Amino acid sequence: MKPMRLLWHSRLRRDTFLLLALQTFYKLSGIMFVMVLSRRLSTGDIGVYFFAVSFAEAFAFLAGFQLNPVMMRKVAADMARASSHLAPVLGFRFFGALVYLLCVFTAAVTFAGGIWRIIMVVAIFTLVENVYFTFASLFIALGRAVYNVCIGAAVEVLFLSAFLLGMWWAPSINVLLEAGLLRSLFLVGTAVLVARHWLFPLQVSWDYRIMREGLPFILTTLIALLGDKVDTLLLGFLTGYETVGRYHLGMKVVLASLFIPTVVGQVVFPALAAAGLTANNRRTVLRGAGFLLGLGVFAMAVGFIFAFPLTAVFYGSVSATVAPLLRPLTLLFPLLFLNSFMSLILQALYQETRVLRSLAIGTGASILGNCALIPLLGVYGAVYARVLSGLVRLGILSWHLRHLFLHPPSPAARPDEEEELTIPAGSQW
Repeated sequence: MKPMRLLWHSRLRRDTFLLLALQTFYKLSGIMFVMVLSRRLSTGDIGVYFFAVSFAEAFAFLAGFQLNPVMMRKVAADMARASSHLAPVLGFRFFGALVYLLCVFTAAVTFAGGIWRIIMVVAIFTLVENVYFTFASLFIALGRAVYNVCIGAAVEVLFLSAFLLGMWWAPSINVLLEAGLLRSLFLVGTAVLVARHWLFPLQVSWDYRIMREGLPFILTTLIALLGDKVDTLLLGFLTGYETVGRYHLGMKVVLASLFIPTVVGQVVFPALAAAGLTANNRRTVLRGAGFLLGLGVFAMAVGFIFAFPLTAVFYGSVSATVAPLLRPLTLLFPLLFLNSFMSLILQALYQETRVLRSLAIGTGASILGNCALIPLLGVYGAVYARVLSGLVRLGILSWHLRHLFLHPPSPAARPDEEEELTIPAGSQW
């Protein structure tokens, strides 16, 4: 038993390190991407591109219906039937792709005018990249996070090479779009080849039950989108667009670090989904929460002390107005780290409705807080409202997790243990 425990913790540390390293590489490549973009394209082209990205991503939940966590739980609990658990998710992916592209096309032609073609190209590589996320979740559930790292790093290097060469040779928004399309196609193509060669043949099927299981995740995503936008909208209505800009620049520094709790939660996710709150898993959860709390407090201290130098590096002359705002925003580091981690833990334990409830209550607190504080404190009112929302969510999630530690639930009935109702699509990759 002890050697197995040591093996698990060794793999857990390895996977966590590898995924954190990959996400850090992504962040660094993103900085390089923006630096080159700002020097080789006009402000107008840059604005069109990021508008197209925001437009396409606004419909992104339609592309996959947020079924990846459901699939991860099934695969982690029953790895021998991983192909059967992946098949209905791929089926819904094909259905979601049609819905997503139709919605983006209709909205782009109606509201975006002459740039609708650019939006559609962005929508295609956004859709394809979302398909890759399903394979990335599959690899993590199977304990093969090293596949994610190898594929992600190799394709990112290819993308950067194509992007830098294109921007040096003939800078244009078309080069940018072609590089993005190349990146997404290579991600999915490589993931499919790896899955077929080293794991199992890929099948496509249809099972309405997985959509029913995914409903809380869909609602969670929609409420999270509302919670993320409400402060921006109210700031725009009650103050001005310059204030909105300052607020977003400050928030970007905080939100850039959220990949850390996401990675830690995803690595722990499969073991919790498979075995529940065993003694080993409880220790792992507590260690993960303690690590993220310590890291969040450290990030808060660094951000508060070095607010002016950090914003000067990122934002240049605008830093004088952003740095004072960043200091209270650093309170969000430990709150967001723990909220993100605890949400993933509860979802792994089949408690997604409790995550949904905590998010709904936190969003309600955010709306009330913004309405009350922005007229009194301006942009700082939005900051304190977001901190209030984070505290409310943390309190609710902590209470639910403590209750589960004291009263562990009986093993959940797996949907795949019921009578099979899937209808094969008759296709195999």
